[in-house]
Amino acid sequence: MAAESEEPLLDAKNMDGPAVKWTIADLFAVNNNLFMTYHVMGAGWDALTPVGSVLGGVLFGTNLYRPYPGLLASMGTVGFGVGCAGMALGLAKMSHTASQGENASPPWNKDGVQNRVDGLKHNFMVRVMDLSAWSGMGLAAAAMVGFGGPANLGLAKGSIGVVQGLALGSTLGGFGAFGCISQFCKPSKGD
Repeated sequence: MAAESEEPLLDAKNMDGPAVKWTIADLFAVNNNLFMTYHVMGAGWDALTPVGSVLGGVLFGTNLYRPYPGLLASMGTVGFGVGCAGMALGLAKMSHTASQGENASPPWNKDGVQNRVDGLKHNFMVRVMDLSAWSGMGLAAAAMVGFGGPANLGLAKGSIGVVQGLALGSTLGGFGAFGCISQFCKPSKGD
């Protein structure tokens, strides 16, 4: 266990932290605009899918909204919807920033985009969220295959059940990422 007087491992000012050597995002590094688009949409999904899944559970538990008779199916449905909204919000924010061109901070030009891409390539929080969400979806897919389909896990039958399962897997991965980030991003005593 680390001594309390040590500085945090993650510098919250520039998001540098322990290296996340590879994530799915690296598949999109062939083009800066594609890389940026993946990141802004992915960050919206990664951050808001867990929020949506929890909201789905609360709505189900309070009988306010039950799109499906089962808790997990309802959580997966709302998680998927809110995650998709997060992707759309991220894309809208990037589009708005890009439309500002030279007036954006930093400017949205070749150098400004490159600066953003360079920052994302070592941003611990974004990279650990990406890796964790995809890992959770991979585990969810394996569970659905292993148990003979999503309906056997309390989800809807067919492709909507697969989508619910992937959203729940992403949620679990997101919670794992939140825990990992919280261990590395602790304010120093002076904050």
